[in-house]
Amino acid sequence: MHRLWGLIRTEFLRQFDSPISLLFFLALPLLFTAAVSAGLSGMMNPDESPPEELQMSLYVIQKDDGPLVTAFFDALRGVNFNLEIVDEIPEDVFGLEIPQDFSARLLGGDAVTLTLHTRPEVTGSPAVEQAVMAAQGRVGGAAIAAKTGLEQARDMELVTTPEEEAAFFEEVLIETLDATQTPPVVAQVRWPEGTQISTDTREMANSAEHASAGQIVTWVQTTLLGAAEVLVDERLRGTLKRMLVAPTSRATILGGKLLACLLIGLLQIAILIVGGAVLFGVKWGNDPLAVTAVSFAFALATVGLGMFLATLIKTRGQASSVVIGAAMTMSALGGAWFPLEITPATYRQIVQVLPANWAVRAYEDILARGATLLDVLPHVGVMLAFGIVFTLIGMWRFKDYQ
Repeated sequence: MHRLWGLIRTEFLRQFDSPISLLFFLALPLLFTAAVSAGLSGMMNPDESPPEELQMSLYVIQKDDGPLVTAFFDALRGVNFNLEIVDEIPEDVFGLEIPQDFSARLLGGDAVTLTLHTRPEVTGSPAVEQAVMAAQGRVGGAAIAAKTGLEQARDMELVTTPEEEAAFFEEVLIETLDATQTPPVVAQVRWPEGTQISTDTREMANSAEHASAGQIVTWVQTTLLGAAEVLVDERLRGTLKRMLVAPTSRATILGGKLLACLLIGLLQIAILIVGGAVLFGVKWGNDPLAVTAVSFAFALATVGLGMFLATLIKTRGQASSVVIGAAMTMSALGGAWFPLEITPATYRQIVQVLPANWAVRAYEDILARGATLLDVLPHVGVMLAFGIVFTLIGMWRFKDYQ
């Protein structure tokens, strides 16, 4: 037990040996949560609309064109803007500059910076800023869905020419924007007196909930898969071999490292859950047992995957690129970066091979749909199965490094 505790303590000290480690462990996840929440708010929060009767002129310098720009303009008009296309923005007006690389950056999955000319002395200025962000969020999310659909169409050879690709992209973009449009008619249901109705259950998580859950999955996956780099380094330096031939059993050494990584992952999850609740109002406390079970299962699955990857990586140069690439790719495909509800049903079936997908779905079921521990047990079971399989394979393969 003393040896096991020593291994755990060493891994914790290694994880937090510099201020940069804290930056990636805490600061960046919370910053990305705020950014993703703001970016998706226009598409995922249909109930958050700008103030009524907001009718303002917005002068626009347009340096790009195409379906994405057209969709963005339609979204702006949808929040009661009167657009005026100009070559130069006059003084004392609200203005917006569309950069030349607007479409290219969105299609590439990159962030786009728009220059908004505001009027601080006007009381409606914050509402204008919020409305522009909402429109950009809707178009950005639709662009992600359209790009994903286009890539699938290419793989299936449904489109073969640039013209067909452009037409397909525009069609999916328009359909996605239509699907996320605020419904023009809302029915108000009146229940008999004395009936208690829960209003916390929704079909879809809001932007803050999705951002909080998605960034937990993304950054914890990056942290825990990063353990593979440590194992690779120790293996190449001969440290791991010396430890494995020491009197301490192999199970104790590898188990200590796995347990340390698991505790580090759970600590990061706990911190990000508290941060999401305090900073962004995410109601993580609805069912603590369900959240704990999902978090433990996801952390175990990721730790096991990290050990398995460590047995496949041959050089230090491969370690960083493989770990970061795997973490980001699985997070993006698994639904941590955009709502899975906007993707085709076939896509949602395919990505179930990723532990990240099960974690995101379980977290959002808890937050948006009021799922309990019993409801998320299937998700927990699948992730535990992932973890057990990856861990057993990884430990078996480590027999070659005695």
